[in-house]
Amino acid sequence: MIKVIDVDSLFDKYIEGYVYSNIGKVKPEEIENKIPELYVKFGDEKLKELDGKTPNSYYRDFCAKDLIECLKAHLEQGVSVSDFLCEAITENPDNENSLIDALSVDNSEEFTLYVMNMLGEMNSKKASNRYLEFIEWDYSDTVRELATELLCPIAETVKEKLLALYKEVDGQKRDCVTEILANCKNDDRVFDILVAEFAKHQKQVPLYANYLAKYGDERALPFLLASIENEKISYADFEELRFAIEALGGEYNKERDFSSDKSFKKIKGANKK
Repeated sequence: MIKVIDVDSLFDKYIEGYVYSNIGKVKPEEIENKIPELYVKFGDEKLKELDGKTPNSYYRDFCAKDLIECLKAHLEQGVSVSDFLCEAITENPDNENSLIDALSVDNSEEFTLYVMNMLGEMNSKKASNRYLEFIEWDYSDTVRELATELLCPIAETVKEKLLALYKEVDGQKRDCVTEILANCKNDDRVFDILVAEFAKHQKQVPLYANYLAKYGDERALPFLLASIENEKISYADFEELRFAIEALGGEYNKERDFSSDKSFKKIKGANKK
């Protein structure tokens, strides 16, 4: 088992040593600017706390299972997780399956989020089924939102599963599915869903107009143009709708008076400063 070591605190001591040895030579603001450079140098320093190995090399001697268990131990003991540990896991493509397996266990939310972010860094597509489960099942909003974020770039690969899931869920879960589907292209089923959700969420015009703009189908223009004609919409919603319309190749040039609108006053007031 890998020792739980606070490598970040060792780096703090390294910085302290640098500051002490450069008193009167380097200004405080210069030290702050050099921290990224010093961190790189620190990564190649042999440390007794790491059995004489460097932070860069220490973790790379262990297998994926041990590294993931080490990550979990750090979190359980409240010890800072260093970039060196994370990089040892994510830089090896062979560790992807072990990370996905780790998501199959009932772990803490903090651990789950760490693992998901690592899989995101690895551009994992294999974890997509697990992400869909995070959306469908009763996980926290934070986990569900991260699963949504990670699925957006690979929406096409899970489109059929998303379309099936859309019919089975509602509320925030359906909202997440809609957000992911907006990243698909050229599918009438997706288009119909995005238009239906846009019509249903007129109190969230900016968000759902953005989904239609992202999807990129000019057939959405009549729905956006009808919405922008609503005399009761706020200036902020008006601007978002106009952006979506222009993104789809349309235009809206009708003069509108928003002088009494709170968001208009706020935005225009900020621009004058």
